[in-house]
Parts: sequence; C-alpha cells; structure tokens
Amino acid sequence: MRLVARSVDYSVTLHQAKSKLPTLLMLHGFMGSHRVFDHLIPQLKTFSNPLTIDLIGHGDTRTPDKPELYKTENQVSQLTSILKRLRFEPLCIYGYSMGGRLALQLATAHPDFFSGLILESAHCGLLSQEDRESRAETDQNRAGELLSDKQKFLERWSALPLFTQTPEPYKTLYRDISQKQDAKNMANSLREFGSGVMPAVCHKLPTLQLPVHLVAGSQDPAYVSRMTKMSRQIPDSHLHLVQSAGHRVHTDQPEKLLTILSHALIASNQNT
Repeated sequence: MRLVARSVDYSVTLHQAKSKLPTLLMLHGFMGSHRVFDHLIPQLKTFSNPLTIDLIGHGDTRTPDKPELYKTENQVSQLTSILKRLRFEPLCIYGYSMGGRLALQLATAHPDFFSGLILESAHCGLLSQEDRESRAETDQNRAGELLSDKQKFLERWSALPLFTQTPEPYKTLYRDISQKQDAKNMANSLREFGSGVMPAVCHKLPTLQLPVHLVAGSQDPAYVSRMTKMSRQIPDSHLHLVQSAGHRVHTDQPEKLLTILSHALIASNQNT
C-alpha cells in the first residue's frame, strides 16, 4: 500500500493480518529497503504480522527533493502520522542500524504506541560535541562522494569491516539494493539524519517502560560496547550478543535473530 505523510509517499507492506498475532514494524538501515528482510518474512509470519516500510528516500518510497524532510523530527512526524492511521495493537517495533536509531526516536517520543522495542546494531546518539562534529564531517564527505562518484562510494561502503561477516548472497542483495538508490536521496539522508546531527536520546533511556531487546554481533565490537552501555540504562532491557555475526545480524545469523524476535514478541504481548 502507499501512504502519504508530510508529502512523502511511503511504500508500506503488511505481509499478513491475523487478528491473534502482534504486528511487528520493521525499519531497515541506510541504503537498504524492505527487501533486506524478505528472507525473514516466512518464519516471522508464524508468530507475528510483519509490517515493512521503505524509509524516506529509500526503496520504493517517493520523496520530494526537500532535504528538510529527512530531519529527525520530520521523520518521526511522518511515521507517527502513518501509525495513527494504521492503528495496530499490539505493535512491536524493530529497527536495524539507521532504522534502529529511528525506532528509538519513535519509542522515546511516543512510548504509548509500542508494546516492545528491538534494536539491532543501533545507538541512542552521540553525546560529545567533538564526536558529533567529527561524524557530521564524515557524513558530509560521504554525501559529497556519493554525488560525485556513486560507484566508488558503494565500493568503499560495501568493503567496510562492519560487513565482512555478511554471507555472499546477502552481500549481493545489498549491492543490488544500493545500486538502485538515488544518490541525492542518500546524500540527504546522511546530511540530515546522520549520527552527527540526530538529537541524542540517551538521557531518555531510563524512562522507557517497555521491554527493550538489544542485539549486536560479536564481531562488531563498537556496537557490542554501545549496546552494552545502553542495556545498563534501560529498566527492562535484554542484551543479545550474537556469535559469528557482524553489524548485519539479520543476514549473518538470521535464525538466531528470529529466535530473539520471537521471544521479544511474546514478552511484548505479556506487557499489553
């Protein structure tokens, strides 16, 4: 289905609608789309109603050339508008990387919308001004490279150590999705919703009153550290460090992630 929110024409897919199952909203990462979760959907349908969405500027979502639409508060407003119209209960939200950052922004802004939160390889924001400025500069440089030589950028991006654990079929899938993205949209995403400009919500973690599952791959030490620290701040937190996985746990160890998601949705149902 297509749902317009604040002039962004979102591509949204509800994969099934069984009344006795909870809905699981799934948010992909930077340069991804709903397709990165296709291999999970059949098993997810045994214990949930998966709901996938192509985020602003990505995949099949149609986005006007207005960089301000990518700002954190505007993305939260857009998705809030969509969720109010869909009115799913209970609704659990899962986000990977950039999608995880956005999921956390939504959960802290509207905790009453959700019965549970699962974050894969995500963080609550950068706190020091030095770190924020450094990351903003990095993302500005990446945006410039995307616009001047998209192919070179994609080669450098796919070669990052974060993704070395990804099995080849999923590397191919990610390359295919990335090739089809619009360079200007990706640059806008980096500049307006990168970690250096996204408002940090770390101070809100202790106020979360819902089960939160934090997932990191054991071969991704930066996010193991980040998510371990986050787990100590969240009252009802569950930390999952997945062996033999890097940044993309959903492709590196999909069966283990599915087990985590299943347990998380059972817990979220008990929370309603």
